[in-house]
Amino acid sequence: MAQSIRKGLLYNGVCYQEALSRPGEPLADFDRLPIADLSSVAIEDYDVILAPRSCDGEVLRARRHQIARFLDAGGVLIAFGEQWTDWFPGCAWREECPADIRRPIVVDAGPLFAGYDADDLHWHPAHERWCCHGHFAAPPGAEVLATNDEGDVWTYIDRATTRGTILASTNLDPDTHAFHSSPIAREVLGRVVAWAEGEARRLRDTGHRAERSGRIAGLFSGVHFQRGFYEDPEYRDRFAVVPAAELAALPLERYPALWVPRESNQEALLAARERLVAYLQAGGTIVSFEEATLPWLPRGDWTWRKVDVETLAANHHPIVRDLTLDEVRWHAHGAFAPYPGLEPLLRDAEGEIVLGIDEASFAGRLLLGTLDPDCHAGFGSGRTRPLLNRILAWVVAPMGAEAAHPALAAAPMAD
Repeated sequence: MAQSIRKGLLYNGVCYQEALSRPGEPLADFDRLPIADLSSVAIEDYDVILAPRSCDGEVLRARRHQIARFLDAGGVLIAFGEQWTDWFPGCAWREECPADIRRPIVVDAGPLFAGYDADDLHWHPAHERWCCHGHFAAPPGAEVLATNDEGDVWTYIDRATTRGTILASTNLDPDTHAFHSSPIAREVLGRVVAWAEGEARRLRDTGHRAERSGRIAGLFSGVHFQRGFYEDPEYRDRFAVVPAAELAALPLERYPALWVPRESNQEALLAARERLVAYLQAGGTIVSFEEATLPWLPRGDWTWRKVDVETLAANHHPIVRDLTLDEVRWHAHGAFAPYPGLEPLLRDAEGEIVLGIDEASFAGRLLLGTLDPDCHAGFGSGRTRPLLNRILAWVVAPMGAEAAHPALAAAPMAD
């Protein structure tokens, strides 16, 4: 028996969104997902997400990382209309032009437009003066289905930008026109839904629909250096960015690790504390460089005090043992008190810990630090990258296999 396809409709109450998702209508078996509350929905659990025309572009832009994670999980995204905030990967919407009210050029009819000619698909004719929805600059590798007569793209399928599939269409917006009683648009909308279900099954069968991500979940609280770190060419492909508002609904079990940079949202972390504990107990990894002013950490007592980094001493853990002292000494934002199970990688003259690993308290691993190498990388510094790269290599290495990882090869620590 074929596994069912779970479908979600991004919904902000516009007339045709409401009407087309009533019982008996083409989108009746889609779950309505109010976009105002989208951050609280685990959309990775859906196979297909449809963004009808006239969704709130500002909200969608704010949820762009959530959409990217859905696609990284091998989902199918359908987006109709004016995508003026470029909220999904590869999106480059361009404003309306005179060619957008002329007849389309069908480049590849495929299963969506087969049997229809340009007149059938000319839904925004010139006598309507200026009713159209712009066009796209299609991303590299996209399959172009329809354009205007100047070659600007109206409809494309993108299987290249992400692990999932994106169908994006501007002037061929079958939801709007199905609502306005076009039988051709209604038929095309039905074809789109059937195609999306088939595409979702294909992604499952080919292994693109992943139960686990290969990326680290990176908490993002809108801070400048955090953005710089997650967008850095050296690190951007390693992280699935998670805005703080989306942490509550994040399926943590999908990710090998959760990264908490300095200056993160303490309230969001505190609200998630029980889930963080459960994640560690289930074998997950948490890396934190945060000044933990609220008691969200599953273990560890952070205190603010001035640390003399010139007194820092390293142990022989593979993360630090072949780094120079200059590569681990810049400044520290407080310290952690020692506790049983916390191995100190770097400690000061008073014995307090500025970088430590706990592999004993849970089935998973907890790295605590008051150094902030991610912060400095986000500001463009190269000094902290050797330590940062060692930590990243440790994150992806299996527990107990650190010494075998090429990036963690043993070497004496140099002055």
